[in-house]
Amino acid sequence: LIERHGKIIHAEGHFWRYAATHWEAIPDHELRLATHIYDGARYNTPKGDPTHVKLGKGRVDSILNELAALLTEEGFFADAPVGINCRNGFITFLPDGAAHIMPHQRDHRCRHTLPGRWQVDERVSGHLLERLLHGVFHGDDDADQKTSLLAEMCGSAALGYATKLIQPRAIILKGERAENGKSQILDLARGLLPTSAISSVTAARMGDERHVIGLAGKLLNASDELSSSSAIASETFKAIITGEPVDGRDVYKSRVEFRPLAQHIFATNTLPPFQGGMDRGVQRRLLVITFNRVIPIEERVEAMGRRIASEEADHLLAWAVQGASRLIRQRNFTIPPSSKVALTDWILGADPVLAWLDECVDVKLSVTNTPITTRSAY
Repeated sequence: LIERHGKIIHAEGHFWRYAATHWEAIPDHELRLATHIYDGARYNTPKGDPTHVKLGKGRVDSILNELAALLTEEGFFADAPVGINCRNGFITFLPDGAAHIMPHQRDHRCRHTLPGRWQVDERVSGHLLERLLHGVFHGDDDADQKTSLLAEMCGSAALGYATKLIQPRAIILKGERAENGKSQILDLARGLLPTSAISSVTAARMGDERHVIGLAGKLLNASDELSSSSAIASETFKAIITGEPVDGRDVYKSRVEFRPLAQHIFATNTLPPFQGGMDRGVQRRLLVITFNRVIPIEERVEAMGRRIASEEADHLLAWAVQGASRLIRQRNFTIPPSSKVALTDWILGADPVLAWLDECVDVKLSVTNTPITTRSAY
């Protein structure tokens, strides 16, 4: 394998080789075929009698098991430099967000290559992209901030930066009425990345080790389904959003520990109710973007999100790079006022006590430094 591909490493349950622009997992059948050259090889027993190797499934499995032990580098991808790997190079960022591009290298430790090409002076919007962004938020008071947030969302996915933020968050695209553009935004985000970098694991399935393994090495987890509140409130969901180690395994394979790094995006028509209120840990991990406008028929373009990804790949990448630059500079997402209102409404709808306090109680600063005890206040 080394003679054929150069350095080989084993991490997160797979063997990896470098393929021109990024590291890729070696398919199982290629690994097994590599052992076949030893089938029938002659050797002498300890007594000196001639015999030959007889390979079977058990012996091939044994060879690959020991090969994994020899080549394992657990933190190989976790220690990768921050940047965006695109067709014409690796885009790096300074702390102030300034972007530069350099040739592909093995040491960048990227597992995916985005389809777009980036130029320093590339326009940040194309015809369809600009039309979609203007159309979905037309008439909103904070339309510019929502557009900035979408760019940061895509930049976070392209960078693999979601779990490195001060407050990692799952993005929820909420639109109660049909034809409001949120599905096109979801398609646009998916189209920015290669299919190898995308998963679709719902919050409800994150507690299942057979499904959660699908997040390993992915840059984006995008789903058209927002699960029940119990799944969103689970400790597993919180751990995955913040990038804490989780266990998963493919069927018939050993359990693998990995750190999720995907940016999570969920689209929904309604926000699920929380029984007993929404704890602060959940509140810190959710960011709602509201889609209020029904796109008029004359403005609609069929499969607009997918068309932008295929026809304006370079413009889409430039827009995401702009968002990534801002994200690195801020270390946090831009939060539109409407997103704060939407999350507050969700919280108050989940907890009638908080809703009553918000509606009926005025909070005023104390004019004295004398502490008030519960007994005297009563």
